[in-house]
Formats: sequence, C-alpha cells, structure tokens
Amino acid sequence: MWGPVKWNCKLFEISPATKISHVKLRVYSIERSLLFYEELLGFKAVKKTDESALLSADGDCLIHLSKVGKKHRLIEEQSAIRRAGLFHFAILLPSRRYLANVFKHLMEKSNQLCFEGAADHLVSESLYLKDPDSNGVEIYRDRDRSEWVRTPPFQVKMSTERLDLDKLYTEADNIDQWSMPADTVIGHIHLHVSNLQKSKKFYSEILGLHHTCIYPGVNFFAANSYHHHVATNIWLGTNIQKAGATEPGLDHFALKIESKENYNRLLEQLEGRNIEVIQYDNNDKTKQHSIFIYDPDRIKIQICHLE
Repeated sequence: MWGPVKWNCKLFEISPATKISHVKLRVYSIERSLLFYEELLGFKAVKKTDESALLSADGDCLIHLSKVGKKHRLIEEQSAIRRAGLFHFAILLPSRRYLANVFKHLMEKSNQLCFEGAADHLVSESLYLKDPDSNGVEIYRDRDRSEWVRTPPFQVKMSTERLDLDKLYTEADNIDQWSMPADTVIGHIHLHVSNLQKSKKFYSEILGLHHTCIYPGVNFFAANSYHHHVATNIWLGTNIQKAGATEPGLDHFALKIESKENYNRLLEQLEGRNIEVIQYDNNDKTKQHSIFIYDPDRIKIQICHLE
C-alpha cells in the first residue's frame, strides 16, 4: 500500500544579513537636489557631475542621483498619472541623539524644506520630508530591540502614534554644523504598488523576506528579525500604472547579500521561479557581482554582492 507523499514545504529565506545598500533616484536638477541632500541633510557628495551624484555618510554610496531630461519633465508636468513606485526611502540614524540633532537642524532651516510630519512607530521614531522632486524621505532611529513587541515567528507590532517633538528638540546637542553620522545607512524602502497579494508573493515567497506586519493597506517585509526592509502599500489605489523609467522618482533600490554562497542561492531561487534576471557588467576593480530584477509593478531592484 502506498504511503502519503512527502512534499518539501520549506520556504525559501533570503540571507539574514541582507540589507538595503542604496537607492538611485531620478531628479530634475542635480544642483537643486544637492542643496537638499548635501547642504540641508548633511550627506557628502563623493562624486558629482552635471548628470549624476553619489552621496555618502562614510564613503559608501547611499543615494545615487541621476538627472532626468527636459522632455520627460514636460511630459510628466502635463500628466496626473498615478503609478507604482516610491512612497519613501528611509535613512536610519545610529541613535535618538542624532535624530534630535537633525530635527533641531531642520527646524532652524525650516524655510528650505518641505517637512511632512513625524511619528512614533513603536519600533522606531521618524521624521518625514519631501525632496525637491517630491520623493518621500524618512529619517528615523530604531528603538532598542528589547522594546519591540514580537509575535512568533516573525511578526513585529508597529503603529503610528504621536512623536513628542518638543521633547525631542530639547534633547538636541548644541552643534555648529550638522552632518550625517558615519554609521548612517538606508534602513528600508516603502513602495506604492497595485496589488498587495501579488507583492506579498513576490517579496515573501520569491525573494524570501519574512512578512512581519500588516497595517491597513500595507504589508511589511524583512530579512532576519528586523521590523522591515521593504513595505508595500495600495494607498494610491489598485488601478495604477506600472512604475515609470523616465520621470523623477525611484530608479531602483539595492539589496546587498553578504556572501557569494547566499548570492548564488538567491540567483538559483529567482531562476527556479522564472523571474527575469538582467545581468550586470561586473566591475573588476570592486569585484561586485550584481543583477537587476523587477517586482510585479515593474519596480526595479538590484541584487548585489561585494567580495
């Protein structure tokens, strides 16, 4: 007599050390964007031309700016198209002290920015801005992980509560000039998508990120035990167009895999799930291995590994 068929139901999990490496943004003016990111937010331009700029806190590129042509600007200004893409990318500071310092700095320069608000998310505390091209920018600090409320296996409790900005301001140091601290990283990316279930299947089942939290109209995903590296929302509605490739906004975000073994394991997973993989010409000087893929809304993602 035949016994039951035993299926291998183990789900693919991305490497637990996976992080957001950088974001690439398309902008109308490099000069105007540098006034925001370099002069106001305190990043350092490690390389810049009239067409692009690389911004860093400690030498590694965190934000790559790329100029959009004038003809694309005219097309976009005449259009009110809602499309998938960036809601915000999030700059993670090392501690609350730095969050207080940047908040004080921004308030003293308040005529130079579009400040959108602040929130306590239980796992983190956040400030929200818009850059000159209306790209959403979050600046945040994580609470100690011992303060996070978890539900096994991977769920983390998050919310949107009032952040006491008066108290935050009083905790700021008296500093002459603000600059991004060396340990600053890109903590997560939050995306507009057209379908939560399709996005969940892609980011969780295919890429192997854990589904960590559900919020009205939003899913959160993370490697290992973080609260989220990627969030997807349908706040623009479900009848939106695919992500664009020429207008200002997100060009791509990059996931950094820490070992060649885990990088190759992810490549096998993508090929096994019939995900189109776009090969990237490796740079022999940096020995960087890199590919590009697209999510269901044509949001571009770079997968990279640095030997």
